[in-house]
Amino acid sequence: MDSSKQTKEGNLELPKWFNILPNSDQKADQLSIYKKITLSLSKALEETSLLLVINNKGHILFVSTAFCELLQYREEDLIGADYFLLQHRSFRTESKGDFKNALTRNSTITLEMIPKRKNGNPVILQTTMMPLIEGKGDLFLLVHQDVTRLKQAEKVIKELVAVDTLTGLPNRDKFERDISFLIEKGRDGNGSSFAILFIDLDRFKFYNDTLGHFTGDKLIQVIAQTLLSLDCKGLQVYRYGGDEFSLLLQFPESEQEIQTIAEELLQRFQSPFHVKGKELYITASIGISVYPELGTNYDELVHQAEMAMQYAKERGKDDFQWYHPSIRTEHDEKLFMEKRLRLATEKKRFTLVYQPQINLRTKKVVGVEALIRWNDNELGPIAPSVFIALAEETGLVIPIGDWVLEEACKQAKAWCNEGDALRMGINISPLQFQRPDFVSKVKHILRKTQLDPTLLDLEITENDLLYSRKESFKTLERLKELGITISIDDFGTGYSSLSYLRKFPIDTLKIDQSFIQELVENSNDQAIVTSIIQLAHNMNLKVIAEGVETKDMVDFLNERQCDEMQGFLYSKPLPGNEVTMFINQVNPEDALE
Repeated sequence: MDSSKQTKEGNLELPKWFNILPNSDQKADQLSIYKKITLSLSKALEETSLLLVINNKGHILFVSTAFCELLQYREEDLIGADYFLLQHRSFRTESKGDFKNALTRNSTITLEMIPKRKNGNPVILQTTMMPLIEGKGDLFLLVHQDVTRLKQAEKVIKELVAVDTLTGLPNRDKFERDISFLIEKGRDGNGSSFAILFIDLDRFKFYNDTLGHFTGDKLIQVIAQTLLSLDCKGLQVYRYGGDEFSLLLQFPESEQEIQTIAEELLQRFQSPFHVKGKELYITASIGISVYPELGTNYDELVHQAEMAMQYAKERGKDDFQWYHPSIRTEHDEKLFMEKRLRLATEKKRFTLVYQPQINLRTKKVVGVEALIRWNDNELGPIAPSVFIALAEETGLVIPIGDWVLEEACKQAKAWCNEGDALRMGINISPLQFQRPDFVSKVKHILRKTQLDPTLLDLEITENDLLYSRKESFKTLERLKELGITISIDDFGTGYSSLSYLRKFPIDTLKIDQSFIQELVENSNDQAIVTSIIQLAHNMNLKVIAEGVETKDMVDFLNERQCDEMQGFLYSKPLPGNEVTMFINQVNPEDALE
């Protein structure tokens, strides 16, 4: 007998599990058993599963017992009711739209529904809706799974994760969610303005590095409590990360209120913070952005506040700054310059010029100072003070400094080969000098260029020596062992300490040009320059005056027995191929007389 024919009655195709029923030759007995099993399964589903049948208008035609019990309704209360009217107010409008589109298109969809119980409390259901009869779009089966407890657990976990463990403040993730929620309310027409105050601690790294991370953590905790003590309605404090905090001020009455909070914040940082028996002084830089006047999404608002904070920091720190579009322009220009500077560093698109240095006793050119220049194809000529500061900030000063050192040594060696043994002065950045491989790099370049080390004069600032005195002393001693001359550049402008002049192996002091510019008219500058020359000579050090531009300046320096000078009076900085020709043609004695 054909089994497929035995499993059909009219147009009803029996399910696969029908084959497991006891063998029977009586079709009626088989169908009777099938109906009983089907009835039992249907009853089990109705009592345990959250089932609904709705029509294409969303009206309930069938509801399971389990669904009625979950929502605490009687069956007769739900039959004929509009399924969407059961939904809690937190049910998202866009989800309702997706659901109705599926009804229209006769398609299957899974989404989160939030019906409310008879007492009004919401229930979160993972819901799958599908056509009840394939090909007919008038009836739909809804199968629900109660995920309320799961969602509640997720919410608790999310709240725990949203707390900064060090300070107990809401963290960056919570800050983003709170801002995004307020912006979403604004899109729905229920929002209001708010302000973001982005705070970065000035000099925190100094305390963290010198006193240890434990003290740094305690300082962060004390500052967090100080921020929490601000008495302002609608103000929430967050730990954004590291040494950064963010404040959210809702419903500010005016810009003046926001500014008052910023000023009070800065005032709190004027008093020392007490940590482990120490009084620690630290300031803050604050950036402010406002919704919706300045930005309408999270990323934009936070980026604006960060840029404003950075602007306040660059202007001297311990201040607040409102975001305005011109800051973005300056920021974008800086980013573009950094991009061009990186390209110039990679392609070595710099040039060196050299300013002659003259011995005031012999009236002879004895050396030069190498000065870097950058003329970009798109930006044009950039002042050294601008791009060198950017190079220091970005770390590009290391490869740039290495290039300068090698190129200047090559040029000095080329002059030697031509018969002009000129001392080569090269400015060394603090980052270069503090690197542990600095001395080995200098050795390598001297070997590579074959330059006599006694013709190399490395110029460093006094602040470099004071940063890490022990390591600085070792570095200088190793350089002196090679025969290299050491000069202190811009002497008198940094944190001067006479002890390092006594202890460190230094050869020359270079008087900063800021003391030379008004030397003839300013008695204070005269006293300073005179004192520096006398101090240097008493310690057997040589003195070079920078920025000499007039004969009167030379007369003053000669009277005080200054050793050398450089400046426009004799020559501006010159390209390498013009230096020897110039000094052979122009007698320094004629220029200085």
